[in-house]
Amino acid sequence: MPRPTVFGEFFPPDSLLLEITASRSLSVEVEIVAGDRITHLAEFRMMPSNQPEMVKRTTTEVDRARSNSPGLISATFHRSLDGTRMFNYGQWESKEAFEAILKQPGFNPDQPYWEGLARNEFHLYHVVYVETAG
Repeated sequence: MPRPTVFGEFFPPDSLLLEITASRSLSVEVEIVAGDRITHLAEFRMMPSNQPEMVKRTTTEVDRARSNSPGLISATFHRSLDGTRMFNYGQWESKEAFEAILKQPGFNPDQPYWEGLARNEFHLYHVVYVETAG
């Protein structure tokens, strides 16, 4: 009989405390909805000594992205309290809108704003289910 798979076999336990460092949206209230919007989840890994500068650069760059990226709906950055990571949750109108920012200075993979501070890995998703409280 096959043994049930346990997530711990694939992913070591990881517990991080996070706080929001920057959050921008096109409207006061952004609703997360299932459908064709693109969700961008990114993880930045860094030395704890680099996190203050990363927070500073991120705050500047998220404002620039909001001004220059018409398909950006919202972007929220979280820093880990241990100083080793930052996470970004962003929503875009389309995959094409997200890909357009990769051509802009600072977001271009050849010379990103986080160069020298962090490693970045991101993935794109579609929201398939949302449950709201209330």
